[in-house]
Amino acid sequence: MEIKKHTFKFRTGDTDEKGGCTFIGGSWVDKSTDDLFKNKKVVLFSLPGAFTPTCSGQQLPTYDSMFESFKDSSIDDVYCISVNDAFVMNAWARDLQIKNVKMIPDGCGTFTRNIGMLVNKPVQGFGLRSWRYSAVINNGVIEKMFVEPGFNQFSDDDDPYTVSSPEHMLKYLQQTDPRHDQPLQNIDIRPS
Repeated sequence: MEIKKHTFKFRTGDTDEKGGCTFIGGSWVDKSTDDLFKNKKVVLFSLPGAFTPTCSGQQLPTYDSMFESFKDSSIDDVYCISVNDAFVMNAWARDLQIKNVKMIPDGCGTFTRNIGMLVNKPVQGFGLRSWRYSAVINNGVIEKMFVEPGFNQFSDDDDPYTVSSPEHMLKYLQQTDPRHDQPLQNIDIRPS
């Protein structure tokens, strides 16, 4: 599936001198899907929200710490996307000291809706957010997508975190990497 054209609203040059999530002095920067995905092979992962337990305690920091392993598996970049605005995404990356993963704000949820992953999270009072997933996107085309089970619009789930993990994604990439001397069919890419 080819991803639809979209423009994301990033922030650059803000200072965090006031602390917390207060950023001032910067400017808006538009980046298109072409800017992010054209002529690149990237891992994109999405999650329900910045500063939330599983997202902050496991998914984002582990993708960041495993970045070099993804590079070694022919990945150009690793992106984290969430239905949050640029200020929140920047504050979250700063708070967790993220060095390698690039943060993509999908404040209106348009990109997330276009790939069919926008869900309502009423129990948590979140409103519309992303379902948790990860994907390999090769030159703007989704090559492989791992969607967590139980997709629903009612918060009728325990926020599953299995197939979208960085460990699961890396197993998949290693299995399909043509640079390996021998086939890796025996790698189990089912959730652990």
